[in-house]
Amino acid sequence: MPGWDEEVAATTASEVSRALLDPLRRWSDLAVPSFPAAAEELMAWLADPRAFDKDFHPMAFDSAMQDYDHAAKQGLGTKAKDVLSAELAHVQRVLTSLRAGGWSGDQEPAKSALRTLLGKLDNHEVLQAAWRDLWSKIDKKQTSAEAIAPVRDVFLELARRAGHSLEFGSDFIAILQGVLADGSWAVTAMKSTLGDVLTVEAGQQDGDPLAAAGLTIDERNAICERFLALPAPSSWHVVWLVYEKASMPVMFAELGNISLFSSQYVPNDAQAASAKCSSYARNWTTTDGKVLAEMPHRQGLVNVRVFLPARLYADPVTVARNHVDALVAVGKFHAGIGHGDWRLAEGHTHIGHGSSSERYFRLGADAAQQHLDHQRRSAVFSGMEAFWKQKDGSPSMDDDRLAEAVELLRWWQAAQEQTPLARVIADVRVIETASSRIGPGKWHQHLTRFLKPAWIVHSVHGQLRDTLHDALGGASEGLSPQARERRQTVAAATRRTDDFPWIGLVPGTTRTALTELLDIYPEHHHTRRRLRTLASRLSNHDAFNKWRASLDTRWTHLLDRLVRTRNAITHGGPGTADAVRSVALFASQLSAWEVQLALEAALKNISHEAAHQEFSEADNDLLGKIHRAPTPGDVLHDSAVPSRPPA
Repeated sequence: MPGWDEEVAATTASEVSRALLDPLRRWSDLAVPSFPAAAEELMAWLADPRAFDKDFHPMAFDSAMQDYDHAAKQGLGTKAKDVLSAELAHVQRVLTSLRAGGWSGDQEPAKSALRTLLGKLDNHEVLQAAWRDLWSKIDKKQTSAEAIAPVRDVFLELARRAGHSLEFGSDFIAILQGVLADGSWAVTAMKSTLGDVLTVEAGQQDGDPLAAAGLTIDERNAICERFLALPAPSSWHVVWLVYEKASMPVMFAELGNISLFSSQYVPNDAQAASAKCSSYARNWTTTDGKVLAEMPHRQGLVNVRVFLPARLYADPVTVARNHVDALVAVGKFHAGIGHGDWRLAEGHTHIGHGSSSERYFRLGADAAQQHLDHQRRSAVFSGMEAFWKQKDGSPSMDDDRLAEAVELLRWWQAAQEQTPLARVIADVRVIETASSRIGPGKWHQHLTRFLKPAWIVHSVHGQLRDTLHDALGGASEGLSPQARERRQTVAAATRRTDDFPWIGLVPGTTRTALTELLDIYPEHHHTRRRLRTLASRLSNHDAFNKWRASLDTRWTHLLDRLVRTRNAITHGGPGTADAVRSVALFASQLSAWEVQLALEAALKNISHEAAHQEFSEADNDLLGKIHRAPTPGDVLHDSAVPSRPPA
C-alpha cells in the first residue's frame, strides 16, 4: 500500500474506491429518481387511500410507471436485473394488466408484487450484483461517466437500505476503500470478519499501517463482494443535535429516548458533564460525556441526545433528527410559537458501532437567547412534555398515522411563514389530505359537515374575548380620569398575565366585567357600541339568533371564496390579492383544526372520521345548550373563558 505522499496507480480498484468517496452525494441527475426511489413512489400511488378519481389518478399512475420503467432501464445494471428478473417481470405483468383497464381495477396484486420487489432490494444478493455492475462498468475503459453514475448511486442506495452507514467516517466505506487500496490492516479486518484463516503477510510483522497485503486487484474485488453478503451490524446509535433560540423551564429533561440539556448548565469537562447529566439519558457512555462537554455552551441553546435502540437503520442520523423535530413541531403547535424559535442548528455527532463521527455545529448569527423570550420558548418544551405524556409510549414516533399527522403539522407550520397566496395553497393541501382520509366527497363539503360548528363557536367566543380585551386595555381617549381608574380596577380583576406573553381572562369574571365596562364608557364611544352589541347578543335569544344567521352567511361566502381562490391559483385563473388575503386566516384556522384532529386520531387510536365526529358533536352540543339556556350568556361566558383544567 503506498504512503500518503506516493502516487497511486490508476486501476479499476482505485477508481471504484474514488467512487465511494462522498457517498451521500449523487453522481446521477437529481431530476431523475433512482430505481428504489421510483419503486417507492409508484408504491405510494398504488397505496393512495383516496377514492379512485378517473380525472387525475390514471395520469398520475401513468407518470409514476413511466419513472419506474425509466429507472429500471437506465438505473439498474445488468447483474442487478438478472438477480431481480423474476420480481421485475411479475411487477411488469400486473402493472400492464392494471394499466390496460384504465388503472381502476383491483390494485392489490400490483401492490403485492411491488412489496415483494422492494423487499428483495434489501437482499444481499442484489447488493452484491450492484457491486459487480459497478466494477464491470469501471473496468471498461470506454465506459462513459454518465453510464457509471446511476449504477454507482444504486449500489450506495442499496447499501444504505441494507443498514450500512454512509455518513462521514463510515466503517463500511472505510474498510472497502482500505481493501481496494490493498491495505494490510483493512484486508486483515475484512478476512477476520469473514472468518478466513489469517496468515502473516510480508510487511505486516512490524505492524506498519501502510503495508500492502499483497492481493491482486481481482482478489480485492472478490473479497469485497464476499464481504457484502454479510448483514449490516444491528446496533444501537446515539445522535447529538443542537436547537438554537430555545429554552426550557428546567435544566435537563428526559422524554423517553430523547434527552434535552439547557446548554448553559452543562460543564465543559467530560467527566463533570457525565456526572451531572448521565441520569437523564439511556445507555450513557464516556463518549457521551466528551461529546456533550465539547458541544456549544450558551444561553438560548438546548443540546439534544437521541438514543436509538439496537436494530438496522438505513440512516440513523435522519431517523433521530426526524423524531426530535416531530416532537418540537408538536410543542410549537401547542404553544402557538412560530417558525423562528426552537430551530435545529446545522451539524450533529453520531455515536455507534464503537465509533463516533461528527459534522461540526454551525449556529446562526441570531442564535443567542434573548432574555424576554425565555418564558415564551419554554412553552415549546412544555407542549412537547404534555404531548409525550399524552402519547404515553404509544404510538411510537415511527407509527404511520402519527408520522402523517406530524407531516401535516409541518406543512401547516411552514405555511404560516409564507405569503398569503402560498399559505392558502399549503393550508388547503392539509385540509384536502385530511378530507381524503375520511372518504369520498369534496373537501369543502367535508368542512361544512365537520368543522363549521367549531368555526361558529370560535367566532362567537372570539367576539366576546376580543371585545372585552379591547375595552380593558385599549386606547383610553374619551375616558375621564375617574373612568380610567375604574377601568384599571376592572382589568386587575379580569385579566391574567401568568401565561406571559399571552394575556388571558379570569374565568367567572367576564359577566361582571361586561356590565361594569358598559357603565364606564360614555355613550358616544366606539368601544361602548361594541360592548352594547355584545351585551344584547348575550342577553337576548333573538339578537343572538340574528348573529348566528349572519355567521352562517359569512361561512358560506368565505368557503365559496376559498374554493374559488384555490382553484384559480392552482389552474391559472384570476385571483386578486385582496381575495387571497381575505381567506388566508380562515384557511389557516381550518387547517389547524385538521392537524389537531389528525394528531388526536393517532394518539387515541381511533379513525379520522371518529375524531372528526367527536369534534363536531362537542360544538353542536354547545350550540344546543345556548339555544336551551334562559339567555345565551348563561352558557357563553363560561364556555368562552373556561376554567383551567387540573394539572
